[in-house]
Amino acid sequence: MPNPVLDPNDSVTIDGHGLTVWPQGQKLQKWFDTNVLVTAFTDHATYAPALTAQVLERAADRALGQAYAPELGVGSAKVYDLEKWPGPAAALVHARALALFRLATGNRPAVADLSWASVYDAGDYCMPHSHPRTMGSVLYALDLGDGADQADGRFCFADPRMAPCCQEEPGYMSTPGAPPLSPGMMMLFPGQAVHFVTPYRGKRPRITISWNLNHAAKAGNPLPEGVIRPG
Repeated sequence: MPNPVLDPNDSVTIDGHGLTVWPQGQKLQKWFDTNVLVTAFTDHATYAPALTAQVLERAADRALGQAYAPELGVGSAKVYDLEKWPGPAAALVHARALALFRLATGNRPAVADLSWASVYDAGDYCMPHSHPRTMGSVLYALDLGDGADQADGRFCFADPRMAPCCQEEPGYMSTPGAPPLSPGMMMLFPGQAVHFVTPYRGKRPRITISWNLNHAAKAGNPLPEGVIRPG
């Protein structure tokens, strides 16, 4: 098991570069007037190749990766429990997700109820859903692939509680809201927020990493009954 990297001031060394969990001056921005927060890590390219290779290797291993049937509405491969993966790149992004949650919630404790990487191949998508048992969810854009246009594999909110999704009348969801994402961006949003991913049509895998976070551990299984959690 890798050494834990938890404090925002901790650092890891990757290819000779010392990378701090929460770099000095790292800024958070709101997406419109919502409680969705985004931040971009400028050192993403330093560790992204190693982390991408690790995700793809684990997703291809039947003992570690989980491929979901499209009729379940989750058309992408999943690899769970990022905090248990070996290597400094996985430890770094996991610590950054925890730091983002702590920073946004007044520096209170952060505990991952579930963490996973999603690998979207051509035709994969994710139906609208929210994250039960979760105070805050984090999404990290590792590689958004090579879709033909920006609508390919787009992460969208479809929630009547979010003004950007209700352009015709407040409280009535009429227009999916898509925060602008680019590789290296990390986003925090409420677990109750309804969201989805449009069908992806690119050739290179689209890869994101997600966390469901709370201030304290939750009892029970974070996955629905019958869903296998490899590894």
